[in-house]
Amino acid sequence: MGYIRFTAAGDGLPQFRSGLRTAGIACRYQQIAGGIFHAQAAPRMRKRLELLAAETGVTLHITAEHGVQRHLRAYRLRLGFLCGAICGGMLLHTLHATVRSIEIRGNSGISDGEILTALADMGIVRGTPYSEIPFTLTERRMRLAVRDIEWITLRHIGGRLIVDLTEETPPPPMQRDRIPCNVTAAVSAQITEMQIAGGEACCKVGDAVRAGDVLISGTRTDKFGAARYYHAAGTVRGIYEADFEQEQPFAAEIPVHGKTAAETLVEVFGQRFPVTPGFTPPAPAAETVYEEETVPLRLLGHTLPLALVRAHYTAQTYTVTAFSEAEVRAILTESAARWERNLHGDDEVLSKSAEFRQTDLGIMLKIHYVFEGNIGETSEFFVKLS
Repeated sequence: MGYIRFTAAGDGLPQFRSGLRTAGIACRYQQIAGGIFHAQAAPRMRKRLELLAAETGVTLHITAEHGVQRHLRAYRLRLGFLCGAICGGMLLHTLHATVRSIEIRGNSGISDGEILTALADMGIVRGTPYSEIPFTLTERRMRLAVRDIEWITLRHIGGRLIVDLTEETPPPPMQRDRIPCNVTAAVSAQITEMQIAGGEACCKVGDAVRAGDVLISGTRTDKFGAARYYHAAGTVRGIYEADFEQEQPFAAEIPVHGKTAAETLVEVFGQRFPVTPGFTPPAPAAETVYEEETVPLRLLGHTLPLALVRAHYTAQTYTVTAFSEAEVRAILTESAARWERNLHGDDEVLSKSAEFRQTDLGIMLKIHYVFEGNIGETSEFFVKLS
């Protein structure tokens, strides 16, 4: 509690002391020394003391003043302090009334980007006021917008929007080892090896088969003529042929990157403000590649709702490039090696013969392969029960 100390002197001192009792002004530590009255009162009594002193004709002097009011009185005419206090209050209110950051918890198979994109489509981004977010409706829409979400809830702590979710538990994989099926030939080949794990073999090693022929049958007929159906399984290897053919022209139109324009923006509560003077972003087009880098600002280990965004606009153009014969051959050889690695990586190459043939536009490469590998594939069949 604050207080003021004052002295009063003059011919009307008795009337002043009597007026203190009449006006109900409580005074402490009263004493009279040398015809001067000393006392202590509450700061709110200052105006009443001044009026009483003027009525009784005494001289009132404030010797000391303590309390919050004394310190605030010095700033009553300083508009900067008042504006700063108002702006600070508005900033604190904004920090707690809008989304400053989005935290996602409980996801493992669903990426953060997928969830943030779904929230952005619903209008929930950094800077969105909490009063504009229908939490219950958003939770329902999120379960429809993002697959594999079993349960989700949205809540906020200050400026943090927390998304808690539980992903759906995937069902166990279907066991397909009991479904009736045959093992058929995927390509025309000559059988070199057979390993039967289930069913009956319809051919033997050394036989030539065509694509689609049944190698291992899942149907068995007993001595009474009744058919029984099984899951045929096994490994059948054979020798088969395959061809690779591709043409590469001597001149081709390829995309190249042109001039890059950079822009710096300041992101405040999800709103972006350009700070690069005189910059005009190009119109969105398929020939422009847009990239951005966001650098959040941190203070004392905490991320502020401010960030610097560096945006890059790169023009993509097309140019006609001419290739020499050696370059064309290298491109075709690389394509053939990639085709061989991706489609026949598990097979053994027994032989291959390559032929380069020049055409009107470029060079044609044709390679004839002879592979040895697995030629069987599972083919399910359906049984009509009468």
